[in-house]
Amino acid sequence: MRTSLNVRETGRAQLGVSTPELLTITAVSGLLLLVGLPLVEDARRAAAMGRSAAQVQGLLTRCRAVAVVRCRPCAVVFDHEADGGWRCYVAEDGDGDGVRRSDISSGQDPVVGRVITFMAAGGAGPGILRDEPVPDPSGRGYLEGDLGDPIRAGRGNIISFSSRGTATPSSVYFTDHVGRMMVLRIYGGTGRINRLSWRRGWARWKQG
Repeated sequence: MRTSLNVRETGRAQLGVSTPELLTITAVSGLLLLVGLPLVEDARRAAAMGRSAAQVQGLLTRCRAVAVVRCRPCAVVFDHEADGGWRCYVAEDGDGDGVRRSDISSGQDPVVGRVITFMAAGGAGPGILRDEPVPDPSGRGYLEGDLGDPIRAGRGNIISFSSRGTATPSSVYFTDHVGRMMVLRIYGGTGRINRLSWRRGWARWKQG
């Protein structure tokens, strides 16, 4: 009986964890958590920025299709909200003079489909990083002009598509407000949309 008891006690001792070992495991777990959290947050912001760009790209694609199918100008309109956020939507030319903000307000150019909103307060969405020079996607120098306006579509922040599928030459920039950006470049002659990505430290934009 005594021998059997000693064996069981020895087994418990071998399976147990001493206090120093427990402290070591806790410290390593905490360190891994501290290292992993920034990576998780970075991935979350990158994914949110990608979703924002995909939403607007889908809206632009739909707008071009509506213009071609209905044989009338159609536009994606961007509004900068008072709180710093953005919203965008598709409007159809209802009176033959192109999509105009005054006609949208009066109801002559109806809004079709849903309105997409992007909150302010540092959330991923339309925007341009300001804490360092950002290369121009065209390959010529750096982004200039009003860095508070990420919708580069001429005056009015309206990207129009004609019944032939041509478009207002435009660029729509997105950022995670930390170190990443995306841009949708809309080519005037074809209405084609090209998506590029950039990260802090990169000399140029990359496809995708």
